Amino acid sequence: WMGAWKSGSEVDKEAERIDRQKAAVGGETVSQLKDLNVLIIGCRGVGTETAKNLILSNVGAVGVHDDVVCCTRDMGANCYISSEAVAASRSRSAAVLPQLKSLNPFCKVDNFPSIDDSAISTKNFLGTNRPISTLVLTVFIPKAEVIRINETCRKANIAFVFAVTTGVTSLIFSDFGPKHTITDKNGN
Repeated sequence: WMGAWKSGSEVDKEAERIDRQKAAVGGETVSQLKDLNVLIIGCRGVGTETAKNLILSNVGAVGVHDDVVCCTRDMGANCYISSEAVAASRSRSAAVLPQLKSLNPFCKVDNFPSIDDSAISTKNFLGTNRPISTLVLTVFIPKAEVIRINETCRKANIAFVFAVTTGVTSLIFSDFGPKHTITDKNGN
């Protein structure tokens, strides 16, 4: 249950590391987290913070996609983008990837090269032999693209979350698909 792509001593080292997490949330939850593969589109503040928190919570894999070239303004919303990355005209995802990878050696973290329908629907996300579980869109893109990505996610049974911030205001939309069931009877 430590992620299908791991074997041998990697599993043993990770098992020792997550004992506290198991005690806090339970073994079943930890095993579900390990098989969670998340694609994050957008590496500004919300995207990078989401990636960081998922990686630290020990999910199976996190892919990031953001081809926009870093600018000075990005440094105000993302502590992983440096002046060197801006000067070198790196993409946002290339700029944040080394720091994200360093957070947890037991979580597979990499750049995801494309967000076309076939890439999103892959059955082998980042070499894990598992599909994407959740797609998190954290940047504004044309409405038609948001709808296309959401529809692709629905067809592939991928949870879709659209979360952006514009300073003091924010927006979040989630679509967990037609098979999602809420079992909490009273909201507590």
